[in-house]
Amino acid sequence: MSNVRIDNGAAPKVLPPTAPVNDTMRRLQIGIAGVLTVLLLVGMAGLIGDRARQSAGSDPAAMADVKMPGDEQKNSGAPLEELGVQAVQPSAKDQNSATSVKVPQAAPSAATVPDLEPDPALQRARQSK
Repeated sequence: MSNVRIDNGAAPKVLPPTAPVNDTMRRLQIGIAGVLTVLLLVGMAGLIGDRARQSAGSDPAAMADVKMPGDEQKNSGAPLEELGVQAVQPSAKDQNSATSVKVPQAAPSAATVPDLEPDPALQRARQSK
């Protein structure tokens, strides 16, 4: 007897690999441990914050040293001077340019816009060629 193999042209079916039960349980354990770790860290941060507020509220010397942003007195009207910024003294050149002189200008003609007129030198150059 001979071994005869019949090929019908269809590719063999490949089944998706199934994860073993141990692998699924391990992933579930790691996920639960991660969530519990985050909850523990958030709870510890809350406790530390509460303790810090209690200790700061019970110490009157610490409360006297705290300066709130709106409580400070304004010393002068120049906040940049309080920061140590010095004003620049204007030079003579700057003083001369600071004066404004209004020069009367002729009203543009309503018929043509000067920027849109063709350049006469360019027209002469084109005509000479």
